[in-house]
Amino acid sequence: MKNIAIVSTGGTIEMLPGHGGLDISYHHNPLPIQGNVIPPFVTIEHIRFCSVPSPSITPEIMAQLCLKLEEMTLSGRYHGIVVTHGTDTLEESAFLADIYLRSAIPVVFTAAMRSQSEMGVDGPRNLRGALLTASRHEVHKLGVTVVLNDEIHSASRVTKTYTSNVSSFKSPGYGPLGFVDQDRILLQRKPLWRIQLPECKLKLNQRVGLVRTAAGLGAREIRYCADCGDRALVVEALGRGNVPPEAAEAVQYAVEQGTIVCITSRCYIGRVLGVYNYPGGGADLERRGAILAGDMQGQKLRLLLMASLGIGLTMKNIRKLFERL
Repeated sequence: MKNIAIVSTGGTIEMLPGHGGLDISYHHNPLPIQGNVIPPFVTIEHIRFCSVPSPSITPEIMAQLCLKLEEMTLSGRYHGIVVTHGTDTLEESAFLADIYLRSAIPVVFTAAMRSQSEMGVDGPRNLRGALLTASRHEVHKLGVTVVLNDEIHSASRVTKTYTSNVSSFKSPGYGPLGFVDQDRILLQRKPLWRIQLPECKLKLNQRVGLVRTAAGLGAREIRYCADCGDRALVVEALGRGNVPPEAAEAVQYAVEQGTIVCITSRCYIGRVLGVYNYPGGGADLERRGAILAGDMQGQKLRLLLMASLGIGLTMKNIRKLFERL
């Protein structure tokens, strides 16, 4: 028998219909753990960490969740942990857990795209798939994983790609690590790329901004973040890591104000690189003091910077950490 903890945080998987639409049920535990959801060789312990819609999950709550998961993994009581979460911010919570935890047991995030009151509800199947995945000891070697729609994804790569479809969670450019097939877990590959924080006690610095650029857009927002005293700033650039010329000047302004500026792309697939030399090109931004951040997604890069600054990493430390990107 495998003892698996289910740590619930809210989200659609816990929601029920009300007068104005779907909402969290605060009066009972609506997790879909009835019927055949729990595999016969699994015993569960349910821990209600919180019960909120996923847009209400703040970085601070994510950090508290990571510390709770760390405590549980070190307790020796569990063979694996499943975290149920709302889909809107799941990838961020899972990513923060992935860069922080050094777990010897599997930690698996799952969710539902449809509530239990809708046709074609996916929550029970996703939860069963996550329990099966968490019961496989070797899964911990993959880092924190995310299981939905019979697919097992790396927390570092997965993202929500569709507002409502049950196949929303994908790892663009990489694909899943494996699959859930009935009662079997079929692992196909290991993630060769994984970035982790130095061993530490997790703490976040909230003063990190995120700006998405577009044609003629970005300069004002970048300057605003710098003037507000942000310690770091993620700029989601165009294409290969390029921004409008005025935004490039704003990047230089932010760097001169002491803000760490990291450049990623608003594209789903591919790395940023200093290829273009014109004003605003990736090579130009590097000369102005920005750090190119590989193919990291902006929302995850923001959390990495918040954690890096929170544990006291310097600009030099952060540059070295980003050398692997």
